[in-house]
Amino acid sequence: MLEIVPVDEIDDDWPPYDREVPRRRMSAGSRLAALRRSFFESAVSTIAPHRPIRVSTYVLAGPGFDIDAEHALLGEFAEGRHWRVHHECFTDQTPGSPTLADKRPEFNRACRHAGAGFVDGILMTNRDAMPAADDAYEHILHWLHDRRAFIAYGQPTPRKDT
Repeated sequence: MLEIVPVDEIDDDWPPYDREVPRRRMSAGSRLAALRRSFFESAVSTIAPHRPIRVSTYVLAGPGFDIDAEHALLGEFAEGRHWRVHHECFTDQTPGSPTLADKRPEFNRACRHAGAGFVDGILMTNRDAMPAADDAYEHILHWLHDRRAFIAYGQPTPRKDT
């Protein structure tokens, strides 16, 4: 998504532009999504062509959440892409308090696991499982990228038995 650049952030000298048309830039969310995709592609390109991509699954679970089912769905998503799911999966439980929700010791373990080379990346359902602050999220992406690891989002859907 694009957002309008505030007038006080526009340099008047260069580049010349039509002042009647508002200038736009990528929103923070779009920029971070593009950064994550770029880092994912970069990390995957370093993996030998015939070696499967290895991932650990991570779930941020709230009250009443079926953790095992979510990990199983993420595993099916990974197998559908011919990725190998590591036997160790990581789960953090949200306590319900927004201030405590960003404390995710299992996510930190998953990052260290990927950073140490045990797996190539961490597979989770979406951005909601990540720390809410954009700067913390960006820091994690860069830290993993420096270690040739990635974060991937899968949108698992339950299989319908017919």
